[in-house]
Amino acid sequence: MQDPPQFTLVLRGYQPAAVDALVQQAAEALASGSENGRASARAALLRRDLPVRFRGYDRAQVDQYLNELAANLASG
Repeated sequence: MQDPPQFTLVLRGYQPAAVDALVQQAAEALASGSENGRASARAALLRRDLPVRFRGYDRAQVDQYLNELAANLASG
């Protein structure tokens, strides 16, 4: 499994714990090879109801990474 991405901390960014959990779920689905697991993780990435906090991960960086991760999950 790859190292998790390093997102920049900014004012008014996504809550780090929520992003980290979503990325971890997707990484586990990719590693499992389960089609259902990949579909479920991809749906969570596309839904991405991530809370915004005073200090959090840069939203543009996270959105770009999660879009790429969702594409990887779709391609298997």
